[in-house]
Amino acid sequence: MIKIDFEYETKYGVYRDALHLLVDHTYTEAQIAAMKQERVDTWVYAIENPPAPEPEIVVIDGVEYIKVEIDGVIVLKPVGV
Repeated sequence: MIKIDFEYETKYGVYRDALHLLVDHTYTEAQIAAMKQERVDTWVYAIENPPAPEPEIVVIDGVEYIKVEIDGVIVLKPVGV
């Protein structure tokens, strides 16, 4: 295996990573550059599109409710309804 370290300057700071390839790989320089760029693009996408936060669960008298916002007001919605 060979390790190809690389880094890119992005608007979110420096992205550092490495590719691990077989010594006798047949990738072209263009293909390796595309693999590097794909890693950077995936990282930037994850920063710009974070997963939605997990809903907050509240238990009242043994019944589970999810806190949701409707028209700027936080309300409790029974789980499963």
